[in-house]
Amino acid sequence: MMQDSDIVVAVDVGTSKVCTIIARGAGDGSYDILSHCVVPSRGLEKGNVTDIAAARDAIRDSVAEAARQAGVTVTEAYVGVTGSHVSFETRRDQLNKAASQGVITGADLKAAPETVAAASRKSGVLVLHALPRSYTLDGQRGIRNPVGMHTTRLEVETHVVTAASSFVDRLTQVVQQAGYQVADLVLQPIASAEAVLTESEKEEGVALVDIGGGTSDLIVYSKGSVFYNSALPIGGFQFTNDICMTYDTTYEAGEEAKLAHGNTEPSAAQAQDEISLPIAGRVSQRRVPVRDLCQLMRERAQELSRLMRLKLHEAGYADTSSVQMVLTGGTSSLAGLEDMVRRTVSRQVRVGAPDRVSGLNSIPDDLKSPKFATSIGILKWAMGRQSDPTPTIRASNGTSGKTGNKRVSRILSRIMSR
Repeated sequence: MMQDSDIVVAVDVGTSKVCTIIARGAGDGSYDILSHCVVPSRGLEKGNVTDIAAARDAIRDSVAEAARQAGVTVTEAYVGVTGSHVSFETRRDQLNKAASQGVITGADLKAAPETVAAASRKSGVLVLHALPRSYTLDGQRGIRNPVGMHTTRLEVETHVVTAASSFVDRLTQVVQQAGYQVADLVLQPIASAEAVLTESEKEEGVALVDIGGGTSDLIVYSKGSVFYNSALPIGGFQFTNDICMTYDTTYEAGEEAKLAHGNTEPSAAQAQDEISLPIAGRVSQRRVPVRDLCQLMRERAQELSRLMRLKLHEAGYADTSSVQMVLTGGTSSLAGLEDMVRRTVSRQVRVGAPDRVSGLNSIPDDLKSPKFATSIGILKWAMGRQSDPTPTIRASNGTSGKTGNKRVSRILSRIMSR
């Protein structure tokens, strides 16, 4: 059986969980969420597939259960991608064909990815996104929509996001082995931004930090578009692992202790407060002062905050204290973390959750949490793709001009239509 054309499926394959959300078009451009399923992730570390069989089974379990709940057939899904292998470059490319005609048309801009993708192509690299920032006409920079303007020389400045094709191929292979085709890929922090950032924040300038299970992703917007993204090698796993390594306890017990008692401010706990943690491989327990556990959280959070500052400096902010910041992802809910970032990185900080998202008629209460920002964001991204019937064809090694360009063309065409 084929998947109905009005059905969209988003799969968030993370280090800690696999979340599948299925929605159906309501006929007026909006969508209704039919079902969702969250299962523990297996076979991934820091966004990278390390065990194909385990990851395959986790994806299959999540998608199959969501499909059963919704009562629909699923054959393809939109999938998020992240990891340290993701990088970016800002390019300036000439659009000679468009300039030769004198007047710029919408079709000219939609054809721009052919030029951008060809210039960006490298062996072993796949273009995930080509996001235009502005255009230059006859030397005049900063033009955001040149349609209808006359020029003899047209250039486009583009934020090009790339990923190592070996990592992407492995993720695609896992999804296919689970029994589904990959309709499209989206960078996870871009998806999270779709779910928790406002258009005014993107216009004025904002830094989103998506603190996931294995890594944290930082993405910066200005004047409505992306101009910087980076992966930070700290996520919720490291906070939990600190507890496990310090007290020789199981990961499950460390995670439970973090969620129940974790705080970046040790003074938030009473001096006499203690918890019991099982010692790995034994039947005995260890009594641990809650303040000591919170001190571990504080030290790891301080490292994360330091990396945020370094990346913001790299993005061009000499002074980070007034940068508008939004934290999201599961670990953003760690008690005390928002206040620490406010003291050490920027005074303007909020935690973002996908409680209201344009195009979705309603969101289940259990998905209105920062830890599901990426999942909801992938769904919103998928909803935007449904209006474009162009089939997704993906290059496996970053060297195939036809396949790489078609994917980028779809993405850039959507940006141009805004």
